[in-house]
Amino acid sequence: MTQKIFFSVLLGLGTLFSVHAAYVNETLLFEETFSTPDSLSKWKTNGKVTRLEKGGPDNGPCVKLEVPKNGNAGISMELDPKKITGMIAFEAMVKGENLRQGVKPFFGPKFMLFHTNGKKSSWPEPILQRGTYDWKPACKLILLPPDTNRLVLSTGIQEASGAFHVANIRIYRVREVPDSEVKAPANPEAARIPRGTFKGTNYRGFMSGSDLSPAAFAVLKQWNANLLRYQLNPKRGRDVSTPEKYLAWIDDEIKKIDAILPLCEKNGIKVALDLHRGPGTAISKVASNILVKETNLETLDEAWRRLAKHFKGDKRIYGYDLLNEPVIEDYGFRRTEKNPWKQIVERVVKVIREVDPDTPVIVAFEGSNSFIVNDKNIIYTPHFYSPHAYTHQGVLGKLKWSYPGEIDGIYWNKDQLRVAMKDIIEFQRKHNARIFIGEFSAVNTAKGAEQYLKDCIELFEEYGWDWAYHAFREWSPWSIEHENWSKPSKDNPRKRVLLEALKKNRPQK
Repeated sequence: MTQKIFFSVLLGLGTLFSVHAAYVNETLLFEETFSTPDSLSKWKTNGKVTRLEKGGPDNGPCVKLEVPKNGNAGISMELDPKKITGMIAFEAMVKGENLRQGVKPFFGPKFMLFHTNGKKSSWPEPILQRGTYDWKPACKLILLPPDTNRLVLSTGIQEASGAFHVANIRIYRVREVPDSEVKAPANPEAARIPRGTFKGTNYRGFMSGSDLSPAAFAVLKQWNANLLRYQLNPKRGRDVSTPEKYLAWIDDEIKKIDAILPLCEKNGIKVALDLHRGPGTAISKVASNILVKETNLETLDEAWRRLAKHFKGDKRIYGYDLLNEPVIEDYGFRRTEKNPWKQIVERVVKVIREVDPDTPVIVAFEGSNSFIVNDKNIIYTPHFYSPHAYTHQGVLGKLKWSYPGEIDGIYWNKDQLRVAMKDIIEFQRKHNARIFIGEFSAVNTAKGAEQYLKDCIELFEEYGWDWAYHAFREWSPWSIEHENWSKPSKDNPRKRVLLEALKKNRPQK
């Protein structure tokens, strides 16, 4: 088995379904419980540390795949594409111990079903958590093309480190049923998560788009928004390929921000300055700022030095958002650090504090890998789109899901959203950290999107987090002024949810 087939990052997408529905397991097509000593003899192994052990769910057997340093460990098996056909779900129970992302954003724990049909190949996989966590389900639903001629099931660790435990691998043929036939199960994990006090949220608003006109700010005031996350993002065609050109663009952005700040002040809106494009960073489907060898940290320092020096003491500024959704891909320039992003943050914060001691600095939240910055005024900013299969349907995948409902084998409702926010909640409670949800959304074609947004906002408010909806007049499928993908809409359920939540804002001094 080649490395390329064993592991990849491409998503397998079935054909587009025209209606929303729920999907339930029907016929068991494949099962591996690792219940016999020779279970692994049927699998092709990759990596030195792969073994069976007890300690699986209900103390049953599991396979442990372990990599002390960045490397590979995994198992794979060829399956008969004549027996596994149509709409299927492949699932397993998984557990992580100190799982760390590798040098590319998609490296880490893997569970996937490679398949080919003709000249086309796909590698569908569920999104798996890094860090340390107890047993939880992993599941992915796909529609196998009728001419599928090869299937390879694989799981393990790709170019990363830690221990990944896998148990109870199964593949089911899936049946489509009405949403009403799927009932919400009990969620004991959600019940164990401490509740919030419903105190602390002061800022509610939007991510900026292309319209920053006086009329647009009048609309935001009418909606009672008091926060705008302003994207510093070069327009298509703007050359920022050298330090000189990048810093010239920063200077131009400062002028643009100066032009809108009076409008912000007039309409009671504070601005979070979001550096949406870093110097020499790359962009992919999984990250908007991939830091590579070409990333110029000296230019990043200078960009924030100029911004902080210019806006120092300006009460209209909510905070400095250091870099949008950063991912370290090639950190050879900081290979001595376990978390190179931490070192970069500390470096840039130091630069900012040399010229501006007071304005809050906003730092990307990294889930279980997050860290505390040694500074008196830090805001930590997660982005929340879970589950991506639902919020990004039609963008990252073609199956149409409903909320609340079962999505990729997990029933998602407000309880499960709370579980998905567990890392943020625990981090906040442990460190008394200030939290700002810099982005959240669901495409306007997602069934139940208004309930999804309502549940998200209620949880943000319960734990006292500020928030910004993605986005205001940027791309129509995210817009609350559109429905059915791109149809303008003066009134719709999603818009009503957002405007009702914004009523809680009070005038800011």
